Parts: sequence; structure tokens; C-alpha cells
Amino acid sequence: MILNKFARYALILLIIIVCAIQLPFFYYKTVHKPTGSPRFYYSPIIEDFAIMQHSNGKMEFRDNQGNKYNRRSFEKILPFQFYRDLSKWGVLPDTICGLAIDASVIHHNSTRYRLMGKDFDLPQIKLYPLFESESDFAQLQFPSNFFRINDKIEFITASENKIDEELSEKFNTALIKAEFKFPAKIIAGLPTTKKPFDEGYFIVDNSNTVFHMKKVKSEPSIVKTPIPQDLDIRKITIQETVTQKVYGFLVTNKDEIFMISYDNYKLLPIELDDFVADKMDLAIGVDPLFMNFTYDDNYNFYSAVYDTNFQFIDKMKIAMTPKKEKITEKVKYALFPFSIKTSDSFSNLKQFKFNMHSSLSIVGIILSLIIGFMVKIKRQEDLKSSWFDFVIIAFTGVYGLLGVIFIKTDIWD
Repeated sequence: MILNKFARYALILLIIIVCAIQLPFFYYKTVHKPTGSPRFYYSPIIEDFAIMQHSNGKMEFRDNQGNKYNRRSFEKILPFQFYRDLSKWGVLPDTICGLAIDASVIHHNSTRYRLMGKDFDLPQIKLYPLFESESDFAQLQFPSNFFRINDKIEFITASENKIDEELSEKFNTALIKAEFKFPAKIIAGLPTTKKPFDEGYFIVDNSNTVFHMKKVKSEPSIVKTPIPQDLDIRKITIQETVTQKVYGFLVTNKDEIFMISYDNYKLLPIELDDFVADKMDLAIGVDPLFMNFTYDDNYNFYSAVYDTNFQFIDKMKIAMTPKKEKITEKVKYALFPFSIKTSDSFSNLKQFKFNMHSSLSIVGIILSLIIGFMVKIKRQEDLKSSWFDFVIIAFTGVYGLLGVIFIKTDIWD
């Protein structure tokens, strides 16, 4: 008897967990009306922001002053982003802000970087390919070995799973000579052949010193950079692009962001309001005159513009209606006392996160208790012996109601 009751309550608990995961999700999918995220650009023609956003079933084009455009006129104020269309129409300007341009100039001086919030918990396989930075071939060749750094650096030949003692010793000697302190805390590079050239790896050693390591003509190239040791670096991202203005950027644990210049590894600070690195997605669009930093947390959308000398130009913010203030969200809080999230848009990892909702959930709990009482009366169940079912409903609302309705008491007696 006791075991039967235990089995029944175990099944009810399972239903509660599954419902807490799935019901809020299905509710959101049913009532949510998607509104496109705004996309920011900085126009050198109007010297202001231009925004495009999908709304009410169509794409809207406007500037920061509220002026509206059709698609063709919108593209005309953004020659760096839509130069191909403007060139096809024969209206691409010869000069912009005194800079002589054509399609080729724009193409070779434009690039885009990205830093995703989910990059911060991305699991890493701590084996890294080190490319030949001055190859005799036009394209980068993938190496036959990978390196790892623990109490020393070791190169492992992939096909044989054996340590290349000669190459390992060569790089160990070079690192020690450069005053590298083992082990490494951060190893940052771009391990792909789909890039125009190779800049190797930026490595933070155990003393928080940043080193730049490359393989040049099969020999180690180790540079002890002047990047300050007290930055509390969280992440370094390398972006090898043809513009060769910056190696990439680094983010600190205080959510400060710096570009790493080719000029003796000088750090170029970028001020971004309300930036939280692991809770936002950051895109950096570079054109011949400007650098546009756009980032968002799905509800607040920001843009900050700098010139190519990293001098601040302008910034703006668009705040969408907070999720908790929407009527549909308040109805959800009334229906469901809590929810369980198993994923996050800014994380690569599966989660099991318990989220309590607002005091509005008392409405759903009272309704669930009334329905539960009526169901038991109709089934002619003994209310006195069902007291624990009502306790379950009182704490879990509609989830518990579904559990006690579907897992009847009579079949377990």
C-alpha cells in the first residue's frame, strides 16, 4: 500500500517537472507575436543612425530622427553597407566625407567581428593546431600536430598520437627564454584555414602575462606583450582580417572591452553602456570610416560608433517592451506558479533552472484547487484521504492538478 502511494506520487512529481518545462514553452509559442530585432547602421550621408526592423509583417526603414525611407532610398544613405546595389544602380558616390572610394576600396576595408554571449561557456578541447605563419603556399596548410600547455608545451602528432619531442623542446626553450610561467590560463586563436593569414595564438600565462606565439619558418616566434597583467582578462578573441588594424579584442571580468592594436599590442578601450559580455551578443562592423558596435540582450538594443582611429562618434539605444510587462506574460505568471528552463539563448550548456513567478500565480493556484475539488467530487473520491493531493496542487498549481487528475488514486489502492 505504502509502495503504491509512493509510486503514484513519484509519477505525479515526474508530470509536474515535465509540465513545468513544456507548458510555459508551448504557451509562449502560442501567444507570442514576434517583432524583429532592430538592426543599426551609421550613415555617413546623414551623419546619424539608420535602423531597419521587421514590424507588422513588413520591413520598416527609418533614421534616428524618425524619418522613414523606402528600401532604395534607405540603401542610398548607407553606401558602405549596400555598395554593391549602389554600384549596380550607378549612384555610388565617388567620395564620402572627403574619402575617395569605389566598390573595391569598400570591400577591402570592411569586415565584421562577432562575440556571442554563449562563447563564454563553450567547452574547449585543449588541443590546438599551430599553423605555419609564413608558408610557401598561398593557402594555409593544416598542421599534422596539435599542442597543449600544462606544466610545459607539448606537440602531439595526430596520426600517431605521439609527442613530437624535438618540436616540443624547441618551443619550450623559447617560452622559458621569454619568461613564460606555466601553465597557461587562456589560449586564444582562430584554428581554421579559412582566413587570409595566420597570427598564431595569444596566451595568458600563470602570472597573467600575455604572450603572442607563432610558428615562423618552422621556428618559434614568442613575443612578451606589454598588455597589463592586472586586467583580469576573461576572454581574448583573435580575428585575422585583411584590414590588419587590430589582432582582435579582449574582455575582462569587469566586462570591459579592448581592441588589441597592431601598434605594439596597444590596447584601445571601447566604452559600451550596460555591456554584459556573457549575457549579450556583440557585433562589430568595420567600414572605411567607422566601427559600429551593436549589442543586445534580446530586449535592449545598443549601438556605439567610433571612427577608425577609435575616437567616439555617437551612440543610441532602443528598448523593447520588457517581457515581464507584457499582458501575455502576466497571464503566464497567473497560470503557472513557476517554470523550469533547460536552455538559455546565451549559453551552450543544458540547464535545469527553477524560476519562481510573481504573486499573480495565486490566481492559478486557487483555480487549480477549485477544479481539483470539483473533479474529486465528480469521481466520488474521499476528500479526507486526498488531502495530500490538495497540498501538491497548492504548491504547484496547474502542474500538480494535471498530475493528480491523470494519476488517479483508485488504481493505486
